[in-house]
Amino acid sequence: MENIQILIGEKITEQRKRAGMSQTELAEKLNKSLRTVQKYENGEIDMPVSVLKQIAETLNISLNYLVGYDSSHIKLENVSDVLAFLYELDRKKEIQFDIELIKTDMEDWKCSLVFDGKHKEAVHNCDLCLEMENLKNNREALETYWIGYDTYEAWEKQSVDHFKSWALTDKKREYLDTTQRIIKRNELDKLRLEEMRKKSQQNDDSEQ
Repeated sequence: MENIQILIGEKITEQRKRAGMSQTELAEKLNKSLRTVQKYENGEIDMPVSVLKQIAETLNISLNYLVGYDSSHIKLENVSDVLAFLYELDRKKEIQFDIELIKTDMEDWKCSLVFDGKHKEAVHNCDLCLEMENLKNNREALETYWIGYDTYEAWEKQSVDHFKSWALTDKKREYLDTTQRIIKRNELDKLRLEEMRKKSQQNDDSEQ
């Protein structure tokens, strides 16, 4: 098994280059020497969590990705864990979902998370949609005995490994006072009313 520091160093190098940053520039942002950054990337230094977090923030990647992702670390033991996962997903900029509710009564109540594959800002939505299609097909194949669980597990691991380097970043949330929030809300309401007016006009034109 490869040394964990070497694997982390390779990820730092990969993400630094992807960000178009030289080792010297990274060293300056970290307030470290060039030689120290070179040791980081060569896996020569056992980095503390504080340094790893600083590097992750500088390269705009997640700490989990940098130190290595293992799906066995995901523990969903109660509904609270599921909700915490959804709240964390909602913080991410590269993946966006809508919530659709169908509620006629308590006996007929459905809720769906909808990921728009054509979303302009959520750059990973399209790939996620493709993977959800693969998940649907493979799960159906497993449940109808077209494939065995060993095949399903192999596909799952391959899928998870493939997307390890696809980093996510947090959305920028606005902390506004009441006055600022009301101004923003009124501006948004005006935009929505204008969009509704345009759609209504388009519908009227198409009917004529």
